[in-house]
Formats: sequence, structure tokens, C-alpha cells
Amino acid sequence: MVSLTMLVPGATVFKIGSQGPAVRQFQLALARFGYPLSGTGYFGQATDTAVTSFQKLHGIPDTGVIDKVTAEEIDQALASVVAAPLPAPVSKFVGRPLWLQAGIGLIGTKEGAGERDNPVLIDWAKEEGGDISESYTHDSIPWCALFANHCLTLAGVKGTGTLWALDFAGKWPSIKLGGPAVGAFAPMLRNGGGHIIQVVGRDQRGNIMGLGGNQSDAVNIEPFPVSRLNKGFWWPGSAIPPERTGIDTLPVVLSDGRISSKES
Repeated sequence: MVSLTMLVPGATVFKIGSQGPAVRQFQLALARFGYPLSGTGYFGQATDTAVTSFQKLHGIPDTGVIDKVTAEEIDQALASVVAAPLPAPVSKFVGRPLWLQAGIGLIGTKEGAGERDNPVLIDWAKEEGGDISESYTHDSIPWCALFANHCLTLAGVKGTGTLWALDFAGKWPSIKLGGPAVGAFAPMLRNGGGHIIQVVGRDQRGNIMGLGGNQSDAVNIEPFPVSRLNKGFWWPGSAIPPERTGIDTLPVVLSDGRISSKES
């Protein structure tokens, strides 16, 4: 097995914008832990998100930069994995899908005060491009689907490419699950349109805890009654699906029981 630590001699680091065979080796190594990286050799946002996630899980500074410390930690993690042809995934190392981890890191993002737009949300739309960039020009426009697509983009996974929350009900490269799972996308109806969340868990009252954007004008986790989630639970088609589904398989996340009521 090639030592990845040897690929970062001295003060060498790899970060967003880096490219080449060494970057590809790190991407393929991270793919073995379940991260959706294909080994392009270009260090983009998805690689940054995967590296940051790996660092957090292993208790080292979560800089998103591959330095010697990070390379050594990856080497140690690989040594504990039974030999398998790259990039065979070993998903047990990742408790939450990368897109959910990326979204949780954005909790607290809010709309601008009054008539002012939050430039962060506008930048998300610009980064998505296409219809989203053209349609999303002010943060007064419903942005739950923008947030969901942005999370997928951060994980290097294709989303719907639209601002329509209900497009997550099968109108993108996805599979329908038999029930809820951590990281699954759950579209639903709301007054005047739709809403989209990522499943985080269940609360002590049996509600689904959903991470979403535009929930009381912010990114947060709120409870949703199971009865609202009647458009199914969807998983990116390019990612390894969960082994088990169902509300009883979800971790308990405590809440005050105040179900989400403002999503636009």
C-alpha cells in the first residue's frame, strides 16, 4: 500500500485548486471510507468537504487542507481496513452522509435583515448556476431547495438544479427508499408550494427531525410530523444507499416538540 504521508513532504499541503496524481490518490483513499469522490485529481469543493469531515471524525484540526498530519491519519485509518480494490467504500467510517454533514455545518445561516439580502445565499445560487442562479436573485424568494442543492454540490453529488422543492420527489438522479434514513431527502407540501428537508433523526415524540433552509428564515433542524412527509424519502442515485430504513432506525434527537410552521 502506497504511503500517502510520503506525498506531502516538508511543508507541502493540498487544498482547493490543487491538482495532480497525488490529489487523486487522496481522493481514492477517502472514497474507501464512503466519501463520494471519484479520483478526478482536482481538489474542488467536494474534496474539501470530505477532508474536513474526515478531520472532524478523527479529532484533528478541521482545516479542509491535506497536510502531513492529515495524511498520516488517513494512512492509519487505511491500515485498519481489510485490503480491497480501490475505490471500494467502507461506509462504516461515515455515520452521516457527506451532504448532511455539509448542511449541518451551515446551521445558523439566515436571511438578511429587512430588505437587505444575505450575500451568502446569493453566492450559493451563483455557485449552483443554471436555473437556480437565474431564478434566485433575492433571499425573499423561497430557498429551501437552494440549500438542499447546495449541500449536494458541497458533497460532489448532482441535485435537482431547480428551486422547486417537490422536484426532489424523483425528478433528479435518485432512488426512493422504503422509509426514512439519516441523510434522506424528504420533500413535502406546504401552503403555497413545497418544502424539502434532510432527515437527521427522530425526536422523543416520534416526529422526524429535519435539517432545512428557509425554516423560520434560517438553516436549522426542526421537528416535522411523519404525516407531512408523504412524498417519500429519496437518496442520491450515485451514493451507497443505507442498509436499513424506517423511523425506528433513526437516532433520537431531542426537541421541544414545536413542529415547523414557517418555511417560506
